[in-house]
Amino acid sequence: MKPHYQPLTTILLAFTLLCGLSSYSNAQQAVWKITSLEWEPYSSSSMNNSGNAIQHLRSMLAQCGIELQVEFYPWRRAKEIAGRDGYLGYFPAWPDGVNEGFVASDPVDYSGLALLALAGTTIETADLEQLFAQHSVGLVSSYVYPAELRRLMDAYPDNTYLGATSDQMLLKMLLAKRFDLAVTDPTVLQYLADRDGTGQIKIVKALPDLPLVIAMRNTAQTRQQIALTQRLLQRQTRKEPLQPSDCEVR
Repeated sequence: MKPHYQPLTTILLAFTLLCGLSSYSNAQQAVWKITSLEWEPYSSSSMNNSGNAIQHLRSMLAQCGIELQVEFYPWRRAKEIAGRDGYLGYFPAWPDGVNEGFVASDPVDYSGLALLALAGTTIETADLEQLFAQHSVGLVSSYVYPAELRRLMDAYPDNTYLGATSDQMLLKMLLAKRFDLAVTDPTVLQYLADRDGTGQIKIVKALPDLPLVIAMRNTAQTRQQIALTQRLLQRQTRKEPLQPSDCEVR
C-alpha cells in the first residue's frame, strides 16, 4: 500500500489555524497588571467593581479573555510602580499626566473638570483668568492639569494652593475654607461630599472634559499589549463589534 500524503496546502492551512488559535489562547490566558489611585467613583479599592472606569476597562479586556489585576496606591507612587517590569502601566490618567517612558492609549472613558465651590459661596465671575486672579484656588499636587491651568497656576502663585495630595484632602480643605475654589472632576468631589455627608458642591466654571487613558509602558515587552489595547479601544470609539482577530497577540 502506498503511503498517504496530505497536500501541502492542507498542511499549511492547518499550521496557520494552529498558530492563530495559539495566539488567541495566549491572549485569553493573559493576566495584565496595572496600578491605580483612589479616585471614586472612577477607581477605588473600596468599591465592589474597583470603580466605574476600572470596571469598564476590565470588561473590555475580558472580551479577549484577559484578566485585569489592579493595585491601588497614592498617585505618585502608582506612577512609579507602574514603570517596573510586569506592569502594563497606570490608569486612569489624563493625557497631560502620561509620564516620559509611557504612551497614552486611546480614551477608555472621560472625566469632567471644573472649578468648584461650596454651595453657599458667592462668586461674581465665571471668567477663568479672573477666577484665578481674584480668588484662592486649591488643586491636587500630584495631578498634572491641562496646560491652560498650569499657566494660570504660574501666573497667580500667591492664589494657588497645592497642599492637597488627594481629592479627599482637597474636599476637606475646601470645607475648612482654606481656599475659595477647588479644581478637580466635579463627579469625584460631589461623590465624596455625598458619601461623607458634608454638603453640596457647586460648579463655578466647567472646563472641557478630559479623556481617561491608560499610560502604558513603552517597551519592547509591552508592544503587543499596547497594540491589542488600541485595537479594542478603536472598536469602542467606532462603536463596532469586536472581531476574533482583535484578540490575537501579534
